[in-house]
Amino acid sequence: MTSRYGIFIICNLSLGLSLSPLRGADSIDPAAILGGQSAVHMDSAEEMAKALQNPLAAISALMTDNDIGFGLGNGDTGYSFQIQPVYAIDFPDAGFTFIPRAVIPFSGVPGEADLPRLGDQRPPSTDLHWGIGDIMTQFFFVPHSGAAWKWGIGPQISWKTRTDDFVGGPGWGTGLTGIVTGPLSENIFFAGLVGNHWGFDGGFNSMSIQPSIFYNVPSLPGVYLGYNGTIAADWQASSGNTWVVPLGGVVGRTFDFGDGHGLDVNV
Repeated sequence: MTSRYGIFIICNLSLGLSLSPLRGADSIDPAAILGGQSAVHMDSAEEMAKALQNPLAAISALMTDNDIGFGLGNGDTGYSFQIQPVYAIDFPDAGFTFIPRAVIPFSGVPGEADLPRLGDQRPPSTDLHWGIGDIMTQFFFVPHSGAAWKWGIGPQISWKTRTDDFVGGPGWGTGLTGIVTGPLSENIFFAGLVGNHWGFDGGFNSMSIQPSIFYNVPSLPGVYLGYNGTIAADWQASSGNTWVVPLGGVVGRTFDFGDGHGLDVNV
């Protein structure tokens, strides 16, 4: 794995947040929102913000991540737009919630960008390449529980959906992901995800660790700040290039549009 250079400005925009009740939800219960049980209707920007901070919350949402990278390769600029749908399905009789998630990437990558890459290496080029990359899907099984801290586990699959090899990704691969979430205090929420991913052809073996911690400002409902970065380890990289550790700071605000819909913006 090559080392990452340059300065990255990251802007994340979450759109089309829908928090309508799933079957079995009959009251407004913020604890259920944070606990990954039946989704409920919410009319509070603060409650919406806390639900979005919890990957195991039983919500349906369509989010986007919009990244701009400066100083890549010969000082070129790169672009990344990701669509991230999530839809929770509750199984009350079985005692768990099933949460499928996906990351659908669309990128503009400079030909000489010096970026980490799983799977096939980029072919030589000096042009700016645009296209859809490889889609990643995750499937979490979350047991119902009355405890404040929740956990989920399930498989993840990467699909070779690229329209251009230059903007590809991991290609065909699979792995296992586990996650734990819970409140550290009334206004501080933690989520930790650990997973490993293997290429079908043995082309890569990578682990990701994604700790997230958010402080929700009591005096400004919907406003939060924290850390949300993905630490990656490439087990096939040479010594000294195994780990990539981003800064990962974030500040944002969630807006309540009423009727269980809202908008989240963070940088």
